Amino acid sequence: MRSLKDRIRESGRVFVFGIAGDSGSGKTTISRGIRRILGEDMVATFSMDDYHSLDRRQRKERNITPLHPEANQFELLAEHLEALRRGEKINKPVYDHSTGEIAGTVPFGPAPVIIVEGLHPLFTERLRRQIDFKIFVDPSRSVKRLWKIRRDVGDRGYQPEQVMAEILQREPDYKLYVDIQKIYAGIVIKIQDSRFHPSLLDSQPNLDWYSVRLIMEIMEHPVSEVGMNIDLSKILRRSEHEFSIEFQRDDYYGKRVGIMTMDGEIHQSMIAELEKKLGESLGTDGLISDRREEYVNAIGLAQLILTWNCTEKLDYLLRVEGY
Repeated sequence: MRSLKDRIRESGRVFVFGIAGDSGSGKTTISRGIRRILGEDMVATFSMDDYHSLDRRQRKERNITPLHPEANQFELLAEHLEALRRGEKINKPVYDHSTGEIAGTVPFGPAPVIIVEGLHPLFTERLRRQIDFKIFVDPSRSVKRLWKIRRDVGDRGYQPEQVMAEILQREPDYKLYVDIQKIYAGIVIKIQDSRFHPSLLDSQPNLDWYSVRLIMEIMEHPVSEVGMNIDLSKILRRSEHEFSIEFQRDDYYGKRVGIMTMDGEIHQSMIAELEKKLGESLGTDGLISDRREEYVNAIGLAQLILTWNCTEKLDYLLRVEGY
């Protein structure tokens, strides 16, 4: 039987994932998880930061943040996504975070799967028409602030007080221009402090423990059966890690959704069937979960379920078109 990867390649189709959310919200973590599971050979990824229309100095002169629509080239991005979907290579602009300058262009794409992550991939109707999988990452304020400080101080050389000042300055524009995009998303990923480890600010926090809520539109097409194995003897052992999984149905901005909430760390044996199903579908035997030793945290489990959701939709779209 042909794998999903082979069918995507044979179809000539280009599928686009749009991952929206605030700076430091975990978009890249989700993007890396999807890319690792689908395969590095299948996926090309870029950041919407490259489509800033104003550099750092110009934004400061105008007193606007990168979240403001005037600071971004939405039409150019839409044109480039349209070209990538036609299988064409683009000259993608480059934004240099170390200098805050727009630094020329580089050739990019095409690839069977394109992931664009950023502040505004779902902002305009023209952009939304080019995106097959619309995802919004929505961490709590405390988690988002911690992640942004860690990234901007550790990777981009900012001082903590600079980062906090920027966070406060950006908050109104986040509510006006970024947060609103979740109403268009097929999947919303909410991340907050784990109730098993409630404080991320302790002197020795376990930074891998979060509670993740996946809000997913109910699938109208048939999907594959996937089970989860629960070994009661493992649950009752003293050494077993704490975890919880809950599921409910609800309405979310006018859409009928399923809400799955995961917390703590789950033993890899409980998700072996899901991993096997993904591996068989994609034709890969590689490691596709985000493991911490023999356990998978809530974010790693969310990546698996999210990618399974998307591969089921990919399979359906290709079958409808005869591939």
